[in-house]
Amino acid sequence: MDRTLVVGATGQLGTAAVKELRRRGADVRALVRSAEQAGRFRDTGVESVTGDLTDAPSLARACSGVGAIITTANAAIPSRRTDTFEAVERNGYRNLIQAATAAKVRRFIYTSVPMTKYAHLAPLIRFKRETEEALTASGLESVIFRADVFMDTAFAMMGSSIPLRGSEGATVLRPFAFANRHFTRIRENIEQKHLAMIPGDGTKRHSFICVEDVARFLASAVDSAAAGEYAVGGPEALTFLDVVGIYERILGVSLRVQRTPATLFRVAAAVLGPFSPAGGNLMALNYIAAMEETLSDPTAATTFNVRLTSAEEFLRAKYSAGDAAKR
Repeated sequence: MDRTLVVGATGQLGTAAVKELRRRGADVRALVRSAEQAGRFRDTGVESVTGDLTDAPSLARACSGVGAIITTANAAIPSRRTDTFEAVERNGYRNLIQAATAAKVRRFIYTSVPMTKYAHLAPLIRFKRETEEALTASGLESVIFRADVFMDTAFAMMGSSIPLRGSEGATVLRPFAFANRHFTRIRENIEQKHLAMIPGDGTKRHSFICVEDVARFLASAVDSAAAGEYAVGGPEALTFLDVVGIYERILGVSLRVQRTPATLFRVAAAVLGPFSPAGGNLMALNYIAAMEETLSDPTAATTFNVRLTSAEEFLRAKYSAGDAAKR
């Protein structure tokens, strides 16, 4: 297996991707922003290189000598004020594509989002589509994974800390982020108040997928399957109300459901967008989740030899991890 560069290596998905690559015996290089972040990979057999998507010269160094690139970095929940959608999703990925082309990288693996007719409402989705187009035009051999809604994030934002148990670099826990402030207020609602929060009426289906399964797709794509675009998700299409039912079975309680009208998310996206693009984007993503179903390609898991984790299996494992920690 070629040396693989992981961009976004300290995030939740990036960390999982690094671990999965190492489990497979891969030679891994992690792009990190600081010496402090590099310390996370010390004594793990992972090479760290300091750089940033917005720093083109650093990307040239990072891409030198690698055969494949896995990208997980995004600006959806920024950890720095300068991590704007334009800086990261547009300019940053253009920098990376140019560096990969110059370094003659064999394969570029890009983590994207599902197709939607509401892309114009969410800057993350618009810029993801632009990057997909730039990748296609670059001539690089690329694998694009349009990953469905992440269980780890969506189930936590229903008001529960259970999905975060055992996670490293959890997205919703990024300091000072819009999502962090909200999650801090609701993180024990399901466990303590028996209250679940869902977007819209909760009847739209999604192929929820866990972060570790996405990491398996990414790692597998380094050496397997043809280049192309793949809609990946979990093994079943569930509504948010179905997920409420799973929580009830695991906890042995009845939950009250608080529905946030889809129109409220759309209004919030328009109001927040001008002065908090990240906040507005999250509201738009909630609106889309409430209004539109996202269903994956069931053959993708076979193509990449990934055993998919069901939502109930995911939550039961996370719940059991909490019990084990108490013993």
